[in-house]
Amino acid sequence: MVKLVYIYDKLSAFLAYNSRMADTEVEQKYIDYIDNLVEQIHTLLPKDINALQEDYLISNIKKSTMLLAKSMQEDTVFMSLDFPAQCVYIQIMAEWSFHKEIDLFRSGIPPKYWKTVMQKIWYTMWEVMYACIQNNAPESVVLNIVEKYVNRTYQDAVEELKDSHIINEETEEKAKEQSNIDIMARDYLKERKHKRIKKHLYYAFLLILITIVVSFTVLTFKVYGIIAILVAMVVYNFARTERND
Repeated sequence: MVKLVYIYDKLSAFLAYNSRMADTEVEQKYIDYIDNLVEQIHTLLPKDINALQEDYLISNIKKSTMLLAKSMQEDTVFMSLDFPAQCVYIQIMAEWSFHKEIDLFRSGIPPKYWKTVMQKIWYTMWEVMYACIQNNAPESVVLNIVEKYVNRTYQDAVEELKDSHIINEETEEKAKEQSNIDIMARDYLKERKHKRIKKHLYYAFLLILITIVVSFTVLTFKVYGIIAILVAMVVYNFARTERND
C-alpha cells in the first residue's frame, strides 16, 4: 500500500509546532470559553452520531481549539488581537472541526484515517487565520476564506486517500458528497418555515374566533354588545401598555 503523503509541505513543521505547544499552559479565560463552546456543540449533535463518535469529536474539538488558544497567547500575530476577536477565531476552528468530523463519520472512510484528514484541515484553518490577521481581513472575509479552504482541503485529502488505494471510487464519491453544514442549514430553514406556518394558523384561528365572538355579542346585545366590546378593547390596550412599561 502506498503511504500517505501530506498535502502541504509545511504540515510536518506545523505538527512539530503542535508538539512544542503541548507544554504551554492555556489561560483560564480560553479554557472557560472553549468549555462553553463544547456545551453548545453537545446540543447540536445529529441523531446518527453514536457515543464513541461523540467522545472522539468533542476530544478533537478541544485539542484543536486549545492549540489555537495557545497560539493566541504565544504567537505575536495572534496576540495582536484582543480577546473577543481571538474568540471569533477559536469559534471558527470549533465549528468547522465539528462539521468536518461529522462528514468523516458519514463518509465511509476508515476511522484510522480520520485524524490524518483533520490534521490537514486544522493546519489549513490555522494558516488561513494567520494570513487573515496579518492582512487585517474583516470577519466576513475570514469566514468565506476559511470555508473555501476547509472544503478544498477536505476534498484534496479524500482524493489522496483514493490515490493511495485506501478507499475506492464509491467511498470517494460518498465522502465528497458529505456536507453537515448544508444539512443543518436546510433543517434550520425547514424549522423556521414550520414555525412561520404554525404562527399564521394560530393568528388565522384567533381572527376567526374573535369575529365569531364579536358578531354574536353585537347581534345578541346590540348597542350594549358594542359598548362591551369597546370597553374590553380599551381595558386590553391599557393592560398591554402597563405590561410593556
